[in-house]
Amino acid sequence: MSEQMKDPFIWEGEEWTFVGADDVYDLFNPEAFGLKPKAPHTACWKGFVVTFSTKSGELYLESLRVHTEDDVYPDINGVKAKADGRSFHAYKKLNMKLKYSGTIIVGQAFKEEFHHRAFTGPHSYLKTFELKFEEGILVDSKDTSGTYSGF
Repeated sequence: MSEQMKDPFIWEGEEWTFVGADDVYDLFNPEAFGLKPKAPHTACWKGFVVTFSTKSGELYLESLRVHTEDDVYPDINGVKAKADGRSFHAYKKLNMKLKYSGTIIVGQAFKEEFHHRAFTGPHSYLKTFELKFEEGILVDSKDTSGTYSGF
């Protein structure tokens, strides 16, 4: 099975990897935008890659690469999707504020022994943080490095 493509998360100007959330569909649900994602290949079973960021303590959806089952790509936040030549259509510079409430886990420094595994979790990173949001505002961050164990 293929290692899955990772979702970037830009926090305090550094690139992290989005690892998980309390309710991922409250955070981002492609169907809410009229998209019907479909896996373009075995490295992206969910059919999309999303980039999140924080700016001045607020949560944003920055960009989205998606492959759909019906080849329909409606505008999102006034941005048109453009084919990227690699099975996806890309929405760049979405700059869309999100009103998510809950905890997001981000990781950095992916451990070598977890490369080529299909699914990974917070235990697969040397550095992890839990970011707590209320209505899209970052209210707390907690270093959780080394506290997660694998399965």
